[in-house]
Amino acid sequence: MAIITVPDALAIRRVEWTFDRPAQVNRSQWTKRRQVVTQPGPALWSATAELAVRCGTDEWLEAEAFLIDLEGQINSFRMEAAAAPQTDLPLKPVVDGAGQYGRALRFRGGIPGAGMKRGHKMTVNEQMVSIGTSFVFDANGRATVSFKPSLRLSPQDGAAVEMVKPTVLVSLVDSAIGWTEDLGELFQGKPIAVEEAF
Repeated sequence: MAIITVPDALAIRRVEWTFDRPAQVNRSQWTKRRQVVTQPGPALWSATAELAVRCGTDEWLEAEAFLIDLEGQINSFRMEAAAAPQTDLPLKPVVDGAGQYGRALRFRGGIPGAGMKRGHKMTVNEQMVSIGTSFVFDANGRATVSFKPSLRLSPQDGAAVEMVKPTVLVSLVDSAIGWTEDLGELFQGKPIAVEEAF
């Protein structure tokens, strides 16, 4: 299984995101109270992406080659999760200390006074998470950031974190891909359904 580089020619124009956080819900027939059972790891991002129309065979070929390189569900790719950079600042923090688990991480190497808002995304260990509380890096460029869902793997000390243009490592849900070719060499790939690959 390889990670395939996404060409600019793919031109994703619209993405519909889904976040699935499974839980088992039981409701008592006697008291009507509800009990929820869950585990920290099984959350899943998925999406359906529509590809823009490409004009001319030369403009389309890279996108077509990418779709074929995925080899159905075998290979994966990093799909951008933000339509535009989440900040204009070159934020490049790293994980501050090994052995961190759960829904919060300590970071170092941030820009003092810079931060991110609740709801912004970030990528750690190829996993995308949603920031739970707005934060600002302190005078030493450090911050503790809370997020959801929980980390599946504990990152190493110094592991890079992507906050400007977060991505999700995904693979196709279906093994079949396709496209249409219209008069005047107009090409459009069929919508692709993807889900996190881990």
